[in-house]
Amino acid sequence: MPARTRLKTMHNPSRKIMEEAAEWLTIMQDTSLTPSEQTAFNNWRTLSPQHEQAWLTAQDLMGMIDAVPTEVGKTIWGRKRLDRRSAFKALATLLFIAPGAKILWDEWSSLSADYKTSVGETQKITLIDGSRLYLNTASSVNVTFNATQRVLHLIEGEILVETAKAKSGKSFPPFVVQTKSGRIRALGTRFSVRQFEDREEIRVNVYEHGVAITPASQVTETRLNKGNTLTFNSNKTMKVITLDHPTPLWVSGQIISDNMKLGDLIAEISRYRMGVLRCDPAVSHHRISGVFQLSNTDVALNVIASTLPVRVSRLSPYWISIVEK
Repeated sequence: MPARTRLKTMHNPSRKIMEEAAEWLTIMQDTSLTPSEQTAFNNWRTLSPQHEQAWLTAQDLMGMIDAVPTEVGKTIWGRKRLDRRSAFKALATLLFIAPGAKILWDEWSSLSADYKTSVGETQKITLIDGSRLYLNTASSVNVTFNATQRVLHLIEGEILVETAKAKSGKSFPPFVVQTKSGRIRALGTRFSVRQFEDREEIRVNVYEHGVAITPASQVTETRLNKGNTLTFNSNKTMKVITLDHPTPLWVSGQIISDNMKLGDLIAEISRYRMGVLRCDPAVSHHRISGVFQLSNTDVALNVIASTLPVRVSRLSPYWISIVEK
């Protein structure tokens, strides 16, 4: 089916779904799927309209590549076979230029962002004023720094900010993180901001000093001090809660579970790996404590299976379920 027909309806696949589609695309370029991989792929494709849209786009891209003669393809693509990162960029571009696609599609914004990370990747950046910016998995930001403003535009994901102090006799403009639901103004501080993908909420954790939060539809700032966290949306701020840990653990590549529900832990681990990682509702109530390394989530899953009455069911490396033993 031509790309023009397929892409007339846009379901806005998330960045993670697009990367998963790119992963499947590159796997299928290498070899035929095994029966278990085929089952995993079929299950992945039917998870949501966004998954189906991403795969239809991937098929269109593959058809375009196959239609290009080999020698011409080398010139256009650099190589006939796409790696995952190249496939993801090409898929996003195809969605962006497709008839009926939203011009302000979030994925295009993330692709063209000043700083960005892939699923499972973290990054540390020193900004021009000396402030330090840390990006968590699948995150992207744009930076606007000049004589009158210091603004980080959080497009997606999660960041940690350590603001720099101005040298003696000098001053900096206010340091602001702008999100889809409002703004966070730093008050000489160390804080993290997470923009949730599946709901219009922002979570702010303060590790030093304080911040001032203003939801998009409000004018009054809410002060949040060291050791506290709160969630807000465009209309209001929620209840202030004490932080569980005095430092963001993901910066050091860890998740610490302190009597956490298994379902919550698996949801958090899934942010750091490609594909689908699911927890059967029948076992999601189990509680678990421990320190888990994000650099090797397979090891974390095996530890969970050896600790609780559950097992890791692997249809493929990209479709994993935690089920009853």
